[in-house]
Amino acid sequence: MIVGEPPRSTEQAPAPLTTAPEVRRSRRAPRRLLRLLLLAGVLVGLLLVGTHAGRTAVRTLLFLPDMFPGAPVRPLTWITPPPRCEEVEVRYAQMSTVGDLCYPPGGPREGGVVLSLGVHPLQRDDPFLVQVQDGLARTQMAVLRLQSPDLSSGRIVPREIDALAAAFTLLRTHPEVDPHRVGLAGFSVGGSLSLVAAADPRIRDEVALVYSFGGYYDALAVLRAITSHELRHDGTVEAWEPHPWTQRVFAEQLIHALPDDREEERDLLLGLLEESETEPAPAIDTAQLSPLGRMIYALLGAEQPTDGDALLAALPEASRARFHYLSPAAHLAGLRAPVYLMHDVGDRLIPYTESRELAAHLPPGVLARYDEFHMFDHVMPRDPADLLQCVPDLVALYQHLYAIFLVLTE
Repeated sequence: MIVGEPPRSTEQAPAPLTTAPEVRRSRRAPRRLLRLLLLAGVLVGLLLVGTHAGRTAVRTLLFLPDMFPGAPVRPLTWITPPPRCEEVEVRYAQMSTVGDLCYPPGGPREGGVVLSLGVHPLQRDDPFLVQVQDGLARTQMAVLRLQSPDLSSGRIVPREIDALAAAFTLLRTHPEVDPHRVGLAGFSVGGSLSLVAAADPRIRDEVALVYSFGGYYDALAVLRAITSHELRHDGTVEAWEPHPWTQRVFAEQLIHALPDDREEERDLLLGLLEESETEPAPAIDTAQLSPLGRMIYALLGAEQPTDGDALLAALPEASRARFHYLSPAAHLAGLRAPVYLMHDVGDRLIPYTESRELAAHLPPGVLARYDEFHMFDHVMPRDPADLLQCVPDLVALYQHLYAIFLVLTE
């Protein structure tokens, strides 16, 4: 940064007729200095890539553009070969699904990660998802992107934990993967489910790390926030405007949680849910609905806060138990792996206070890193034109990813 110019003499020296040797040497000096600086930069670069920490630092920096949809420049593609990709079958809970697995070609066995993408995820062949998976594989790790039939259809159910545990075991036993460096990572609801899976006794002692971006701590607390339009954290209450999509997703879970003797009501509400995808739910005679059904119907088109505590009280005990089981809050004692958390404070789908609560309640020594951001819409980066105002966030994102890559890559 230039802070000023040196003072100038008031006397003008005569223009030289020739260039003295001293002047020629002085003109060559900056060039020599530049060459020395370039040589020093090359030597530092070679030293960096000669160590695990240095290689990871370079890879992380080159991976950052892959975190943004439609990145015009992807430096990793210039210096790394395309990963090998295959479709794998994941068997769990008397059913099976497929996963997309990519890993670096050749070389020693690498660490890896199972990705969970949340409710109603992007399509399997979405260019951004493909770009992220390709970029992660180019940083020298195996990446298994699980295709969940339940989450794709909008259902958050306990067998999703079986699916993640099975995918984790499959990845650990793949011949191209180092079984000692495999983790779980998830976005949105997928982050919370990854935390629950990481605490599962079947795999918890083998999980190298677990990463959650934009996840929840307690599903019942999120439901209360959605219905009351309030965030409660650390003894304080603040206003919060939930996104219509999150109201829809949680209404969907409530409908599926209705008891079996309310099948007709469940079918009616599911039909209304489908109709309300593009416009407000149509008006109906709510007298035909149970008290819980009326509250769910109100949630479908709610623009004003409703009584969240009353809705939670009306939930059948089995439904409350399922919401609790699918929350990291119920599994803290089982977590062994280092936990990495990220959340955007402007998140309207899942409150950022959920990650704060999780960070505050994790067992001692488990939280590896927690960062809050102002550059995402839930888990998707904002317009790149806005990122110039988010330089501290970009630095924090780099540091967060570096810490994770340091564990999973070699």
